[in-house]
Amino acid sequence: WRAILVAGMVIGLAGIVGEMVWSAGNEKPKRVEVIAMATSTKITIEGAVEKALESIVGQVIGAELEKRGEKTVWNVAILTTEEAIIAVSVDAVSGSVLMSEEKVARRRPIPGKTS
Repeated sequence: WRAILVAGMVIGLAGIVGEMVWSAGNEKPKRVEVIAMATSTKITIEGAVEKALESIVGQVIGAELEKRGEKTVWNVAILTTEEAIIAVSVDAVSGSVLMSEEKVARRRPIPGKTS
């Protein structure tokens, strides 16, 4: 049963991830590539979200699996309390946070202006 459950999860994950993952050339990867990428991960999406939230406090608004060079990476988007969106890259094999980058800047008041 365990093998069937794991196979079902991999196929389901590959279907979900296949719609989210884009290659560097903005072309959808082939189903075989998506399955290979998904099966090479040791860190689940839940594990990646947990790691990302350890480094940035906020609410997760998205996560996707992608290939960066030879690495498979979970990209987790977090909305902070300051209304910034931070992308946190988590290695899908080791679980280490590789980098974080502000994608959408927080709102800042303009001096002398009222909203």
